Amino acid sequence: MQVVIEVDVRQDTAVLTVTGDLDLITRPVLAERLSAVLGTSPRRLVLDLAGAGFMDCGSARMVAGAGRFLPAGGRLIIRHPRPVIRRVLELTGYGAGLEIEE
Repeated sequence: MQVVIEVDVRQDTAVLTVTGDLDLITRPVLAERLSAVLGTSPRRLVLDLAGAGFMDCGSARMVAGAGRFLPAGGRLIIRHPRPVIRRVLELTGYGAGLEIEE
């Protein structure tokens, strides 16, 4: 399945809304969008994963690692992850310390 990642940057918050699967094939799209958004130095980075049906371990690592590139005091928020996405984050250990909004 193809992935669509919509980006909305307002003031100090960037929201990436993901629709589709995050896997080996679509990971470059995620990397490109994250890189562009992180270049704006947002204080809050929100990844809305309500529309994501699958996430592989590499994508989970990329999502969890994005917080390292935020300015000091910046917040990475995972919004509305489906149970399957939460499970991948838990099993890989990448979910530890992530702020998750239901």
